[in-house]
Amino acid sequence: MATLLSTMLTLAGCGGGSSSGSAVLVDTTVPTDPTSPAPATPLIAPGAYLASLNGKDWVGMLLPSTQGSSAVTNFYGLSYNSADPDLYSGSGTASGTNTASLPRVFVYPNITGAVRSGTGTLNNMGNGAVRVTLSFPSTGLEQGKDLSVVASPPSNYKYNTAATLTSAQGSWQGRFSYAFGYVDNFNLTVSGQGAVSASTSFQQDCVLTQGILAPNFDGTNLFTFSVTIPTSTQCALKGQTLNGAAFISNSPVAGKTQRLYIVGVTTDGRGISYKADR
Repeated sequence: MATLLSTMLTLAGCGGGSSSGSAVLVDTTVPTDPTSPAPATPLIAPGAYLASLNGKDWVGMLLPSTQGSSAVTNFYGLSYNSADPDLYSGSGTASGTNTASLPRVFVYPNITGAVRSGTGTLNNMGNGAVRVTLSFPSTGLEQGKDLSVVASPPSNYKYNTAATLTSAQGSWQGRFSYAFGYVDNFNLTVSGQGAVSASTSFQQDCVLTQGILAPNFDGTNLFTFSVTIPTSTQCALKGQTLNGAAFISNSPVAGKTQRLYIVGVTTDGRGISYKADR
């Protein structure tokens, strides 16, 4: 791939803060896995990243969205402080760099559903690892928070091997999260052409329509994801089109071989996520 982008994000829940001062959450442990090939580049690479933050899973995706010297990379993060994650999203000019700025980062906390915005930086740590540092200033009753995590590619994941629809095609059953709640055993089906459909509703009368997964244009081992949620009476995301990313990695669950992560967000940082094993 001609241009290697960056973006690794990570954060842990940015809901309420401590009673005084700003909270600092740092995980300096770089996951080590001899089977996980490091990118053959000294620069931050696009793709999927995993880490453990305070003993909880953190998942990041750095998705190239444009080509050229001023290429933009979208980043998405899932911070599993509980069974359902806080969602992070943003973008920055991160092509071929060791360090990149994220001028605007959103966090959509699980349960509260109140979006906060901040800034961030990405730093190449070597051996395929990236440190993501985010800062969310105080807003009203919310204390400021500075968050940092180091993450590495999943085991046996190759960032520069293009994602294929064959790997995603078929039925999935997993946990669907949307900040105000979740649906367990949520069924998604991916067609051979990448159409994503679901027979289950959420938040009473919310449904997913016009869903699509597609291998990213530049050969990065990520899918682009988009879905529309029609206007309805109870749905907080009604009338919205969500865009995001997805990837498939080895499943850590006994008897399963694949794990699928999906995240999709609106332009103001609200969104959904999905995790399934098969």
